[in-house]
Amino acid sequence: MAHRSYRVLVSTDLGGDPDDIQALIHLLHFSDVLRLEGLISSPGPDSVNEVEEIREWVKRTGLDALRAQRHEELMDEASVLSVTCQGATIPGGPGPGRETPGSHWIVERALAQDYLRLDRPLWILAWGSLTDVAPAMHDEPTIVERVRLYSIASSNTVADQASRDYVYQVMKERAPEMFWIENGILPRFSHDTFRGVYLGGDQQGEWGNRSFVEQNIRGRGVPVKFRRRTGDLMPWSRHPGTEEDILKEGDAASFLYLLSPVLGGIGDVDDPTQESWGGRFRRPEPSSHPNYYVDLDAPAEECQATINKWRVDFLSAWKERWGWYDA
Repeated sequence: MAHRSYRVLVSTDLGGDPDDIQALIHLLHFSDVLRLEGLISSPGPDSVNEVEEIREWVKRTGLDALRAQRHEELMDEASVLSVTCQGATIPGGPGPGRETPGSHWIVERALAQDYLRLDRPLWILAWGSLTDVAPAMHDEPTIVERVRLYSIASSNTVADQASRDYVYQVMKERAPEMFWIENGILPRFSHDTFRGVYLGGDQQGEWGNRSFVEQNIRGRGVPVKFRRRTGDLMPWSRHPGTEEDILKEGDAASFLYLLSPVLGGIGDVDDPTQESWGGRFRRPEPSSHPNYYVDLDAPAEECQATINKWRVDFLSAWKERWGWYDA
């Protein structure tokens, strides 16, 4: 099955809230479309981010088992592991001594020759704070013109305001046409479009945040230990202020945006003002920064509805891929 594919680098604070684990497993099931060129372990709210934990969940997903089921278009496990590296462990803006293996890798991939193909920029999907993205832009300013940034902001901005503000200043002072979708402008919870991945939409039957896992994920995947499979190890997460264990993965909004036109026929990755599985956004400064996009100027429920209206569509696509283990 031939699809359009995207060059993708993920900066994740996996190691804190289990939502990043959920999102990583989800993304790996679509590595035919989302061609990973980097998995960077970066800080976030209350996270103890360690690259080895990322590697462990990559192995548990069982990409090679899926490839053996005649899905060779997926990336193999070794290729994903080879682009996984440690980033910063302490939040803070860029400066002397703040570079990391992760920020170096961002620069390397951004400068890779594939950038010359204008239809294949490097998409940086930031699920945690911008602690590794900022020094990459600081140390090699030219990469700003060669990447597209989709950041899950909100709590991640609060966790490292300095790095977020540095990226914003880069855009303001020397890169006015920088492409950036900032999903979740402050104050927290005021918009948070990304939460539409799990808040609202059709939650009936198998499409609920618990029932989807119980009916479509549990019992599937590769064998791991104690007669359990990958799907049995899928961790639960919680929406802030609640006690319910759910499938949360708000970070998935970043790659649902890319999957939407390919698998759903919805949206245009070049125009975030259009509808998509990953949300719809506005230009707050269209004359000075035409490629900077933020949440709609609307209450949180309306912002989140731009994602949750497609809930059955994007979960159906994932359900199909969990079924691949049983083929």
